[in-house]
Amino acid sequence: MSDNGPNKRYIALKAEAGNWEEALRICGSALIEGKCVGKGFVEACVNREKAFPTGLPTIIPVAIPHAASDEVYKTSVCVLKLVKPIKFNRMDDNTKTIQAQLIFNLAVKEHTEHVDFLKKLIAFVMDEQQIKKCLSLPIEDIPDYLESTVV
Repeated sequence: MSDNGPNKRYIALKAEAGNWEEALRICGSALIEGKCVGKGFVEACVNREKAFPTGLPTIIPVAIPHAASDEVYKTSVCVLKLVKPIKFNRMDDNTKTIQAQLIFNLAVKEHTEHVDFLKKLIAFVMDEQQIKKCLSLPIEDIPDYLESTVV
């Protein structure tokens, strides 16, 4: 499958998850359904999260799971707005946890773009006004909001 242009794909959904792995699988299913990734990407994210947690202790704690995989067909982000926050180990200290209500599952097609896009996304979630607005928006408005702010 080829990438149909330079634009990234943003998918947003609201769901309930019992733990971080279930949250990643919910995101992965949405990304697969959107033809952005294959199953191998989802497994790579789960395995990476076990070894290198992605919880960020920002004003509104978030997690940014991601993984390098050849099964990324289109650069995309699945935003999962959780009904109830769930525990993720922290990126900066994996002995500590956060309660994340927003999960940004990042899939980057070109490995060379990975770090740049991750930096943009981290800058976005660290901006208190932007992340609060993202949390308050109706789920159907989140993709357009991210497209206009994260790029």
